[in-house]
Formats: sequence, C-alpha cells, structure tokens
Amino acid sequence: MKVYFKNFDGIRFFAALMVLLQHSYGFKKGYSDAGPFLSRCFEDTGRMGVNLFFILSGFLISYLLLVEKDTTGTVSYRSFYLRRILRIWPLYLGYGLVLTFLSPYVAQHLGLGNDTDVPTMFMNLLFLLFFSVNIQIAFIGSNRGMFEISWSVCIEEQFYLIWPLLINTFRKNLGRLLVVMYGISILARIFFVFVLPLFFPDWPREKVLLMNYVLIFDKLDLFGGGLFAALLYYKRERYGAFFKRAFRPWIQVVMTLLALLYAFSILKPGGMLFLLFGDHYVCVMLFGYVLLAAISDNSIYHLEIPLLKTLGKITFGIYLFHTAVCEFVLIFFKKFIGHPESRILYDLVYPFSCLAVTGVIAWLSYTYYEMWFLNKKKKFELVLTRV
Repeated sequence: MKVYFKNFDGIRFFAALMVLLQHSYGFKKGYSDAGPFLSRCFEDTGRMGVNLFFILSGFLISYLLLVEKDTTGTVSYRSFYLRRILRIWPLYLGYGLVLTFLSPYVAQHLGLGNDTDVPTMFMNLLFLLFFSVNIQIAFIGSNRGMFEISWSVCIEEQFYLIWPLLINTFRKNLGRLLVVMYGISILARIFFVFVLPLFFPDWPREKVLLMNYVLIFDKLDLFGGGLFAALLYYKRERYGAFFKRAFRPWIQVVMTLLALLYAFSILKPGGMLFLLFGDHYVCVMLFGYVLLAAISDNSIYHLEIPLLKTLGKITFGIYLFHTAVCEFVLIFFKKFIGHPESRILYDLVYPFSCLAVTGVIAWLSYTYYEMWFLNKKKKFELVLTRV
C-alpha cells in the first residue's frame, strides 16, 4: 500500500490556517483593527505557514524519491510529473483562469475598482500558464487579477521540476547537494538585498526584499530542510538512539510550544538581518522537528481525527480560495453587520466565517472536481510499505 504519514493532514491544515489568519486580519485592518497582541500574533503567520508548507513538501517529495531510487535504482520521471500534474494543475489552472478573466469585472461590479485591461489579462495568463506568477510579482510588481496567492504554488512547481533530477543524479552526494542549496539561498539574499541596490539606487528597499522573497532561490534552504528531515527519518534505524533521546514526550512538548510561539511572533527576534539569515534556519529546526515528532512511534500528537484529515485533504483549495473568500466575507460584514468596534465580531466571528466558507468551497471543489483527476493519479503512485 502507498506511503502514509500519520498526523501530516492535520499539520498541513494548520499551515493553511496560519496563512488564512494573517490575510483575514490583514483585510479588515483599517476597518476593524485588532488589539496590539493579536495584531502581533497574526502579522507573520502567513509567511510561517508558507515556510511550513515548503519544509513539508521537501520532506514528502524527498522521502518518496529516496525510497523509489533505492528500491528501483532510478526515478520514474514520467510517473512523478504525472502525479504532480494531476494533483496541482486542474485546480491551479481552472481557478486561475476564472480569476484572470472574471475577477476584474466582479471587482468593478462590487465597487472595488478595476485597473486590469485586456493586455494585462493576457499577460497574467502567460505567467499563469508557465507557473511563473512569482517571477511576475518579482519583476513587474504585481499580478492584477487576484491570483497573487499562487506565487508559492509556482515556486513548488519550479522545485518539483528539478528535484527528481537532482535526487536521481546526486543520490550518493546529498550532503553536498544540501550545502549547495543553502549556499545559493544565502548568496541570493546577499545579491538581491545588498548588491542589486548598488546598481539600482532608486529602487526602494521593499522592492528588492520582495524580489528576493518570491523567487525560488530564497526557499531552497526550506526545501533542503525538508530533505534533511527526510534523510533522518529514512535512516531512522541507524539513528535509533538519537530518535529515542530527541523525541521523548517532554521534549516534544517543549519544541512544539517553541514552534507555536515562534510561528505566532510571540518569541521572535526582530531585524532584517535575522529575517534574511536566521529565520529560515529556525523554521527548519522547529518545523522539521515537529514533522519528525508527528510520525515518531511515541508522538504526542493526536491529529488523526476525521475532521482534520478531511481539512488536510482539501488544504490546496483552502489555500487558493481563501483570499477571495476573505474579501467577500468582509464586504458582507461591512454591508449587513457593521459595528467595526466589536472585537468579538471581527477578531473571532469574521476569521471563523472566512474559514468556514473557504472550507465548504474547498470541499466542494475537492469532491466534485479535483477527485476526478486524483483518481487518475492513483495509477502512477509509488507502492510502498505503510509508514
């Protein structure tokens, strides 16, 4: 039977929830501001959720490729790419096309303004079809058409494009590959943030930080962190003593609390230098530990409940749909509910409403649209021992 990692569906949903919380609180800012503590908690959860997604993707894809390479002697590129295409492309392209061509008119009808002309629509379409919305944001500045959220999906697809080739080629030199990945990430940050402004002194700091943030080079150390965790788990019998000591229940509790405190910015150093050269490594350490703790024999996590498993399965839809849903829900609250001074309504009911509506839409999409493609995907899945 195919590989299954316990508790990962729940963790995947938690990552999407962190992204949704930051955006829901961000959209209502200026209309119903949250208190200082909540504002701090949710000001960076979106980025933390995306980082967790990248580490999780690096872990899952790397582990499957390692097993396939060592079991069969090679990697089936055809099966790998078809699995990714059938999982990602239908919803990404279907929803992306709808937003590209319909959202400007919907926004205009709702009085939100429409500065997206026909040439811009087709430019958006071009970047959409080539899974390069992140490149569009980096060098053009935006994706007018409400599909900017797909920038991280594009990074994952760019990673998937090269990763099986690298694992198949450098299976016996993965340590060197990790060093190269981390080196590229560091050099890219130095180039974009410190070197590039020397040639373009009129560019604001926000522009170069954005360019660095949305390109794949900045995320290679996160994917590499997932690879490192996958290697540890893959060789868990060799490192049995380490796993026994490092994943004692009380250590799992401490590390989980630290991960939560860091994700919600309660314990997090400030400053740009830490953000550039320290943040990802803390994320890799904390989130990588959480992933390994989740699948350890004595895991303290108990996320294998039907609701969380369902939410984990529809996470891709939750991630793609939530920004538009949050904006529409806020419009509804403004028009029919009002009372922006109410913290209960806008700090609690509003984000929960965003989650509920997004979840329903994502479930409908998964059940009546995505599942047709996922059923096709099963014939290309690697058959292994249950984890």
